[in-house]
Amino acid sequence: MDDIKQACELLRVDEKYLSPFDVADPFNDDLRLEGFLCQRPDHRYGGLALLRVGGEPAPQVIFATPKLHYPFGKDGRFHFPPIARAHLYEKLDGTNVLAYRYRDADGDSHLTYKLRLAAALRNSKWGPFLDYWKEMIAKFPGIPKLVDANNCHVSLEMYGARNAHLIAYSVDLAPAVLFGVRPLDASIVGPFELETFGVPPAPLLGELDGREDPAARYAALRAEMEAGNRPAADEKLTGTEGAVWYVTEPGGRVTMWKCKPESVEQIHWATGINKAAVIATCWNALETSDVLDYDVLLPLLLEEYQADDIEKFRPNIDAAMAEVDREFEFRQRVWAAYAEIKAQGLSLTADKNAVMRALSTRFRREEMGRVYAAVVLHER
Repeated sequence: MDDIKQACELLRVDEKYLSPFDVADPFNDDLRLEGFLCQRPDHRYGGLALLRVGGEPAPQVIFATPKLHYPFGKDGRFHFPPIARAHLYEKLDGTNVLAYRYRDADGDSHLTYKLRLAAALRNSKWGPFLDYWKEMIAKFPGIPKLVDANNCHVSLEMYGARNAHLIAYSVDLAPAVLFGVRPLDASIVGPFELETFGVPPAPLLGELDGREDPAARYAALRAEMEAGNRPAADEKLTGTEGAVWYVTEPGGRVTMWKCKPESVEQIHWATGINKAAVIATCWNALETSDVLDYDVLLPLLLEEYQADDIEKFRPNIDAAMAEVDREFEFRQRVWAAYAEIKAQGLSLTADKNAVMRALSTRFRREEMGRVYAAVVLHER
């Protein structure tokens, strides 16, 4: 049996949802991992059909952070499952990291970490995600204990000013425990059931029992979050990206549903495909790809939009990708100039005015706001 057919059988998906990977595991002496990653937008999203470890056959499935859905359809009708209780947690806006174990051909188990659409953590020109995560492990030594103690893979979010996405956070960089994923059937373990060893969970916003009207509570929470959101620099928001409802059904099964305020939904999909949504998707894509092109972006856009709408918007998508490329090139120029200034003994923290005066000789007056933002990002 060839590799792609084996992967299809392991994950029980069509091959159109699979993309190959061949990566080194930086947490286990660069042990080589080969297989296929799944992009079907359900419980298998981001999951792995891991076929070989260290060059030897070791076929296995790794369930990961699943795709979250809204509890209503395009027609606006709610379809919550029966609710015994629901725990409502803040939806943090950063980089998803899954802590998981895999086995090698000898049956030995290895702990590692993966990005949402990659089999392992790594640095890239778009962000030192591996270095960031090693920093988080050093700061929160409970992270490596999570998988074994809870007997499941554990999904976490790495968020903050140094890893900026849509929400502008005041915290520099932090991890948060989100939930667990049982390795045999991808069922969810709510954050309220996990031992976290000092690693903070996402903030709990409230609870709901089966006697309450979930649709009314959903609307109230959405309005409350919207009231707290404010525009920030660089087309970002201060406030919250949304909430995740962990619904415990009468039989004990836990399902997850997302709730976003209007200001965030407008950026993502409620108003249809748009420039801001495409740019946000570009930055998300660059967490796991060194190249930003249409083929890399398309699978992520297809999670939220129809293929026909994407194709009609294609010229704007190309323009958005070019804008992100230009922004990254601009940041690189600023960082190089700032490195030269720092070599002369100046720094933003010690003498902001002197640094900005020196940089003003290299950049146009109208660029200085962006220059300052790039230097702040570099220092964080």
